[in-house]
Amino acid sequence: MTVPSSLADDSMTPVWIAVRHRLETKGHDNRGRVRVPDLARPARLTLSTLVGREVGMTVDLTALETALVQLGVGTDLAAALDALGHPVDPSGGERRVERQVSERARATARSAVAMWPEPWAAAWVDEVIRAGILRGMNPDRSDRFIASVRIVLDRIADGDRTVPLSRVDLAATSIGSSHALDTGTRLEAATVRALARTVANDQDVWSSAGVHTDLVSAPVVTWLLPVSESSPTHRLTSAAAALGTPVHLTQFVLQRFPAVVPSGTIVLVTENPRIVEAAAQRGHPWPVMSTNGNPSGAVRLLIRQLLGCGAELRYHGDFDAAGLSICARMMAIGLQPWKMGASDYERAVALSAASVPPVDLPTDEAAAPSTPWDPRLQSVFDASRRIVHEERLIDELLIESKI
Repeated sequence: MTVPSSLADDSMTPVWIAVRHRLETKGHDNRGRVRVPDLARPARLTLSTLVGREVGMTVDLTALETALVQLGVGTDLAAALDALGHPVDPSGGERRVERQVSERARATARSAVAMWPEPWAAAWVDEVIRAGILRGMNPDRSDRFIASVRIVLDRIADGDRTVPLSRVDLAATSIGSSHALDTGTRLEAATVRALARTVANDQDVWSSAGVHTDLVSAPVVTWLLPVSESSPTHRLTSAAAALGTPVHLTQFVLQRFPAVVPSGTIVLVTENPRIVEAAAQRGHPWPVMSTNGNPSGAVRLLIRQLLGCGAELRYHGDFDAAGLSICARMMAIGLQPWKMGASDYERAVALSAASVPPVDLPTDEAAAPSTPWDPRLQSVFDASRRIVHEERLIDELLIESKI
């Protein structure tokens, strides 16, 4: 293929760049007119000669393509640009097609939801779209996805409430896969957003909707919890205490046999289960329980039961950004931050520096969240961002005979 030197001249480069950009952004099959860039007189004359008429502000891409093909410079406009040294990047057209498919998928979802009876349906699907849950779906998949959410919601609404409804069973019977509603899946994310619009408690929408996620995993570990003899759980906790061992309480147990303790009982609630383990090893004489990081359903249930009995729950966690966030959430539901002030943090950092050999504490990349129980802690932590994990403070937490 021989390319005329006049077309390959550098002075024509702005033309080919403009045409290439048009095809990359609008698609390889797009034609119409493109604005002629600022050209030197010889280049403008070359362009006019090529298309057979004097060009003005724009040039007709169909006429340009016809002329190039007739000269043997490519079999179409994209091929001609390739021969001229300005190949068209196919990804631009592919992205355009992807955007069109995504737009149709979103329109399909909105159309399907328009048939729902719930007044919040339109706002819900907009939220799902904004969250990117439909990203990468074509219209057919989007339609099936919305239908799956509808099936799950209807199954929940029609469920036999005499039998506890498990999320795993719900997924298996409604969708065909027991993992379809696992945390982190798109279906779970979309369904949670829908349920949140129908229940009062947005902290645990599954439970509020009458669906339990798991009653036996992620139990709460406790030490020396003084459950009253009026509760059947007393036999379990008292036997564990007699054996000098911590006991794990599941949601299954706590729902059937709520933990009842004397009003005024003081319980130390820690972030890390190692503190409970250490309390048992040392025979610590006061009740301790752990959230094991972000509290599970069993932890939240036991906390509600203990607070309902009038127990005083004192919370301690890690001195890092995540730990301070958990502490704030614990405070919001009624726990009292304990030994979690700015002076406690300063002392913990100083003890690490004074140890032999000195301990080089890790640094937190995240800034401290708000610490409403002691506003100074936020600024003190941010000044150094030294992390002090709770396990370094076992002696501080358990050495006292009474918390």
